[in-house]
Amino acid sequence: MKQTLTFTRPIIASTESKFNGEAFDASVEAFENHEYLKAFYALLDSINGDFRKKYGNVQGNEFKIPHGSIVVTIRLDDEKLMITAPFVGLSEKGRIPLLRQVAGLNFNAMDLAMIYLRGDELFFEYSCPIQLIQPYKIYYVLEEICRTGDKYDDEFETKFGAKRIYEPKVTPYSAKDVDNIYEALQLSCKECMEAVKYFEPARKYGFIWNIIGTTLMKFMYFAHPQGQLLNDMQRAIRELDRDDIPLPDITAQGKAVVEKLQKMTKEELAEDLYYVETLIPSKRRSNLQNIQDNFEDSYKRISAYMEEEDYMTACVMMLYKFYEMYYYNNLQEDVNRVVVKVLEKTSAQAWEEAAPVLYEAMEAIMEDELDEWDEEEEEEEEEGGDGFDMNSYMKNVQAVQQQMMQNMQQMMQGDGMQEYLQQVQVLQQKMLSGKMSVEEYTAKVQELAAKNFGN
Repeated sequence: MKQTLTFTRPIIASTESKFNGEAFDASVEAFENHEYLKAFYALLDSINGDFRKKYGNVQGNEFKIPHGSIVVTIRLDDEKLMITAPFVGLSEKGRIPLLRQVAGLNFNAMDLAMIYLRGDELFFEYSCPIQLIQPYKIYYVLEEICRTGDKYDDEFETKFGAKRIYEPKVTPYSAKDVDNIYEALQLSCKECMEAVKYFEPARKYGFIWNIIGTTLMKFMYFAHPQGQLLNDMQRAIRELDRDDIPLPDITAQGKAVVEKLQKMTKEELAEDLYYVETLIPSKRRSNLQNIQDNFEDSYKRISAYMEEEDYMTACVMMLYKFYEMYYYNNLQEDVNRVVVKVLEKTSAQAWEEAAPVLYEAMEAIMEDELDEWDEEEEEEEEEGGDGFDMNSYMKNVQAVQQQMMQNMQQMMQGDGMQEYLQQVQVLQQKMLSGKMSVEEYTAKVQELAAKNFGN
């Protein structure tokens, strides 16, 4: 393995959080002033400013908000807040083991809300007096219901034959997007398996662990899968962090997951590729300080590897940290913009070429110099033009020269040649300033040559 992993642009360009901090602060203030209805409205606005209008009734005391395969119903009046959400229906075959699982969730996984059996259907429920709707607590209740529903509905359907009470409203990816994701997944798995094969003879399980983890999180980044595939990927990534079994066994399990992904048909993959509305985001909202804290230890080690010119190790670690950042965060746009640029720039590039570029981006994040990094990149792009590449430019110029050489030698006259060169210089300036692409420049030069020297 002698180069970085190939970068694929994600199906969702930006996942920056829509959370409104000012609205949340207003909610807290209203609660402290005993303005409970106002506090709840501001809390809902902090999550998404469109929810009240889109999902509320005319009276403003009931909201039915979809979240994946559940619908969260919120009712409130002068005395009480009530939150309910249908979970799954029981089947005769898997009834007992499913109820055991639900009992475990109630005792071990949930703190405030509970799952209740109503007839043959399971529901999330939570209620409290209106005076106790503290915004932090209510947000946590909603998050708890949404998180548990997301995690277990598909799993209970697959394992125990549970039935959906509410059929989610989803928008499948287009056929073109599915094709692109399938091709990107195949390439990612191929690169991963080649890397594993490269490191296995030397028993470098640390590198194998990094590459497998990066591959799985990269797939999550560009594909944004849903349903059971999302659950499977999250479980596989969690399993990589186990410390109760030897590292070779962990990497062997991870390798098996990648091989299973590689064998998926396009039709199987497409079943879990769709957009769906959500109430509470599944990832945390990023902030620069948290990112810096998470990067700190790795950054010190990567800096040492860069000084030692161990570019392969540095690249492997940096790619892992970048995709890990996306896996756990709805990433703020200033950081996202920098990382997307640098991942695209270093895609499938030799270690020694990619490492300094990746390191500069990580350094910009650690030093809070994102704007400066962006400005430098923009200056380089302006100097280079629209995708300008000097090697490509020179090849095009040479091709034009070779194509026209014979005619030019036979037909050019002094004044005509001087005018031609002046016109070419104008085109060159436009290309170098970014006002014209290399392809446009080449076409224009060819047109001039044909006009002045062609037969």
